[in-house]
Amino acid sequence: MKTGKNILITISALILIMLAFPSGLVLAADNTEPLARPVIPKIRGMGGAYTAVAAGESTVFYNPAGYGAQKESITSVFSLSIKANVDTPALNVYGGIISGVNVFAPGNLTTYFNNTTLALGVGGPVFFARVGNNFGFAFYDNVSSILDTRPGGFTPFAEYTAYGDLGFIGGYGMELPFLKNFYTGINLKVILRSKIEKSGTMLEVMSMAMDTSQAPIAKSIGFGADFGLLYRPVPVFSVGVAFTDFFGTGFSNWQMLSQTQEEDYPNSYIKPRIPFGIAVYPLTASGESKNFKNLIIAVDYSDLLDYSSPFSNIKFGLSFSTLRVMEIYGGFDGGYLTGGLGLNFKVYHMHFIYYVDELGAYPGANPAQNVLINFEFKW
Repeated sequence: MKTGKNILITISALILIMLAFPSGLVLAADNTEPLARPVIPKIRGMGGAYTAVAAGESTVFYNPAGYGAQKESITSVFSLSIKANVDTPALNVYGGIISGVNVFAPGNLTTYFNNTTLALGVGGPVFFARVGNNFGFAFYDNVSSILDTRPGGFTPFAEYTAYGDLGFIGGYGMELPFLKNFYTGINLKVILRSKIEKSGTMLEVMSMAMDTSQAPIAKSIGFGADFGLLYRPVPVFSVGVAFTDFFGTGFSNWQMLSQTQEEDYPNSYIKPRIPFGIAVYPLTASGESKNFKNLIIAVDYSDLLDYSSPFSNIKFGLSFSTLRVMEIYGGFDGGYLTGGLGLNFKVYHMHFIYYVDELGAYPGANPAQNVLINFEFKW
């Protein structure tokens, strides 16, 4: 009984420490910075439910406690992901461009951008990650941009945001001595972030795009940390909790790169999150075959600190391997369907993923359907 009591006291103390730090370190800063991690194909195909799985090089971004549980070393030296939203207004824009129409001409703005969202992104090709021997790290780049338009007086009104990250994240994980198969881990990370935020008429936004000296581009360096716990009492079940950006990964002293800009962006930070999840591995007990193995069923609540929209925080996913080289993914992310296909040819891997990002303030406000194609080399 004493051991169980000590475990509960230790976990409770750690949680209180994680919750206490952020409020003092990021007071009065803007907390709207997006997460600093690339889109991981398999995890997005699984609806984002991965906190309790925490396996492979992806655990670097989701739960560092997985470092201690990883029995084999995994290295990834290249990963390139290209994603675009495929909603009807966006497809009309892509179709116009392919057919040779100048969709950005003043006379065509109302036709193509009256109520349109373009969400484009690239992850990589800078990507080097390794997990094994209780350590894990990743060096990566990631770029995402969103152009959101709505009807205006004479021309559509537009809001444009773009982020570019060059980041390093790494840490250590271990099995705790007082309970078998109970792991903990910690990450430290540094992110060089650049961003553009611009709102106005579509003509003003297009003018900025054609003359980058007018663009409000700024850069800053942020430092952060993650902490995680993972418990696998039996081979068919695991439970995990992570304290992501638990200090609040802050960006201060934004340096404007455009000479024409007089005002800096305010201090900002990636707000702390506490994802919690469970996972089951049914075939571990019943046996696997060559055509059906590695079955994972996982459920996450993506942020225990967020009470504003509980339904949007629920993530469900599954994955399994079949036909020796194929992986199938499926899930729900905040009520939106996700899925995908992976092809694993020893060192070379390909992924085709469908998922939905909610870009609005509440579920259903502005969902963007995305298709992602990924190529990577790992072993």
